[in-house]
Amino acid sequence: MKPLNKDLDKKKNVIEKYNSTSSFYDSRYSEIQKEKYKILFRNCNLNYKTILDAGCGTGLSIEFFSNLNINNLKKKVKYIGIDISWKMLMNFCDKSKKIKDINLILGDIENLPLRENSFNVIFSITSLQNLPVIKKGLGEIIRVGQKDSLLKLSVLRKQLKVDDLTAYLKTHTTDLKTEFLDNIEDVFIQGSLNKH
Repeated sequence: MKPLNKDLDKKKNVIEKYNSTSSFYDSRYSEIQKEKYKILFRNCNLNYKTILDAGCGTGLSIEFFSNLNINNLKKKVKYIGIDISWKMLMNFCDKSKKIKDINLILGDIENLPLRENSFNVIFSITSLQNLPVIKKGLGEIIRVGQKDSLLKLSVLRKQLKVDDLTAYLKTHTTDLKTEFLDNIEDVFIQGSLNKH
């Protein structure tokens, strides 16, 4: 196990990085993030769902859902976004004024300030690799998800032990699928939570 101060140093560096890039994050990353959303949310119905976006950043996911020509956000949806960077969340606030039932939380995926069994859709797009201990973050995501919750993740492959990650998730999910695409440096992981 890593010493606590190394974990805190990593989190501090992540906060500083995202706070300092928040003003140009969308212009730099929106196109690649949209490609990831298209992959993860094809044939996904979000109507009447309670959604957790773990590592929501500037709200590019909400922009994506809002611009779709389908009814995914037209019916009752409750969305909670959590991010460790307050500047990213401030940018998100500007986008969220148009949509009801959005709540944003400044927080840490490894220590989610949320009740267990609260969400039936959980996604985390290119955030988990920033955690000091990915399995700790996944444990929190599993804790707050309901049985059969949709789990949709993308994680940067660079320096990621994909086999370890999927082995861990297989014990907590059904229908676990991983997908690798040549033009995107993330691995896509999807399944349903299998909670007893």
